[in-house]
Amino acid sequence: MKRLATMACVLLLATAALAGPGGNPMGKPGMGGHRMAGSMERNLFPPEFVLMNQVALGLSTEQVASIKKQVGETQGRVLDAKVDLSRVTEQLRAALESTKVDEAAALSLASQAMDLEKQVKTAHLGLMIRVKNALTEEQQDKARALRPQRRTGQPDETTE
Repeated sequence: MKRLATMACVLLLATAALAGPGGNPMGKPGMGGHRMAGSMERNLFPPEFVLMNQVALGLSTEQVASIKKQVGETQGRVLDAKVDLSRVTEQLRAALESTKVDEAAALSLASQAMDLEKQVKTAHLGLMIRVKNALTEEQQDKARALRPQRRTGQPDETTE
């Protein structure tokens, strides 16, 4: 029972993180581990950032159209997964409210929810990879230079 409660807490926290203030439908995927997140932050570019800086980056009309198409396709897949995730999370929450919890059923729902979260994160990561691949090396360098500087008090990601 303790294991189930722990898993439920982790699942609910992960679900809340997806839907939280940073839960922008095309935002950065929340990958585990600071080193991985830092590496992704250095090497990948959110599509909104690229499109908002398209003139400064020197994007061609074809690049903009390609990125917009990729964003649209990804948004559709992510929306479907998030709708399913909401349903499964609601079912899990209801299952956990019972006086006696059917452990197998609750764990099955938790597994379904985690699979859906993985789909969302994979879609976001894939989109950012496709955005990076649409940019030339020079455009990638410009995008890195355009990024806002890290806030004071955060570790320097180049020393990781």
